[in-house]
Amino acid sequence: MKVIEKFVKGKFDKEELCEDGICVTNDFIVLIDGVSSLSKFKYQGKKLGRTIRDILLEAIPKLDSNFDCYQAIDFLNNYIIDFYKQNDIYDKIFDDPANQPAASVIMYSKKYNQIWLIGDCMALYGNTLLEYKLEVDEMYTKIRKMIIEYCLETGYTEEDLLEDDISKKFMNELSARQPYIRNKVYNGKYDYVVIDGFNKPNKNLIKCINVPKDTKEIVFTSDGYRKPFETLEKSEEYLKYIKSVDPLCYKEFAYEKGFYKNQINYDDRAYIRFEI
Repeated sequence: MKVIEKFVKGKFDKEELCEDGICVTNDFIVLIDGVSSLSKFKYQGKKLGRTIRDILLEAIPKLDSNFDCYQAIDFLNNYIIDFYKQNDIYDKIFDDPANQPAASVIMYSKKYNQIWLIGDCMALYGNTLLEYKLEVDEMYTKIRKMIIEYCLETGYTEEDLLEDDISKKFMNELSARQPYIRNKVYNGKYDYVVIDGFNKPNKNLIKCINVPKDTKEIVFTSDGYRKPFETLEKSEEYLKYIKSVDPLCYKEFAYEKGFYKNQINYDDRAYIRFEI
């Protein structure tokens, strides 16, 4: 494996707040997207998404090269719990999912020539786009679009909402409930998986993809990119285009978040392109 290009950038202009990360070892290439949280709980001044991002960057180099997808996930979950117990965090968070850090993760295993997708990161190889659109995110997008359209019809301007998007208040109320359904099996359309240490993800919701033997390059991105392209430059250009034509992200590029004035991007973003 050979890394061709990689890039990580937070939505704020402060590296220490970024919740995305990339880890490259001899056996695995992993992109991590720590889940942003409304929880006030912090570890050493770090919010939940940054906390689990840092734990996973520490754990991934210790993965056994022979681990299959589910063994790797079990190892990472156990490592997270051990970390909490060793650092006196476990008792403070074990009874409330809203205080438990979580991350979407996409991994490439050299041994198995497979991509493992746990959550809503994305991959591109050849003409194949691998993604996992969460139904809960689709719901947020629809509701946010309706709220913005209503506000614009009742006197607000796009500039007003870029400065202070009223829809965020509604989204926060909804997303505060989301930790209570992750990695749970309700057999409903809102079921979804992440790595959080406390719960073993439902295997039916994990994508374990055999990479075609003729594949030469793979791209991984977090959902800070709306769409992965074969180069970092093209991926960045697409973001700039969206920002120029639909900065609130409610029209052509409707989304659950927009390009607010105090942020560089609508979300943290990570990109890696590598040869296999």
